[in-house]
Amino acid sequence: MNVREITAKFAQDEDCLKYIQEMRWPDGIVRCPECGCKEITRVERTVAKRGKNRRGWFFLCGEKTCRNQFSPTSGTLFHDTHLPLIVWFHAIALMLNAKKGISAAQLQRDLGIGGYKTAWYLNHRIREAMREGSLPLMGGIVEIDETYLGGKQRGHVGKLKNKDLVMGLRQRQGPVRYIRRMIEVRKLGSGSLHRI
Repeated sequence: MNVREITAKFAQDEDCLKYIQEMRWPDGIVRCPECGCKEITRVERTVAKRGKNRRGWFFLCGEKTCRNQFSPTSGTLFHDTHLPLIVWFHAIALMLNAKKGISAAQLQRDLGIGGYKTAWYLNHRIREAMREGSLPLMGGIVEIDETYLGGKQRGHVGKLKNKDLVMGLRQRQGPVRYIRRMIEVRKLGSGSLHRI
């Protein structure tokens, strides 16, 4: 999605909140992030009780032992932000569409953000959210295969010396994971494959 499409689809913060809510609870049933309760009440705030950066509503958990107050942004990338959500959406679009990445100074210029520190924080928070998390360990039957990437070499002496090892692992009926490493071939055995 490019910046023009984001501007057309998300004109106000309420549009962004609605989108985040649909992504977080796709079945339409809002659940408490603390206890998982489905008995949720939407509480509207009056103008007098709203602060400068507070939204006009929040959710309240109906569980008597919990009574957690939360919004669609609670516990997400947008949690406790003072920037409008549309600025976050524009920043994400700019970062995803930038071929070689985008600096905080460029974000500051493109989005008209007041200070460099704010743009830097925005940039790093989005990058942290885009970082790959730790993958769970595989179990059951795991299939593994390896191949070597690199140029052709003449003869058999040192034929795998300058090549990268690429391994594919797959839990039966699961997705494939790829690992590319430089490993000395003479150290490659069933023990090292088992550890991977």
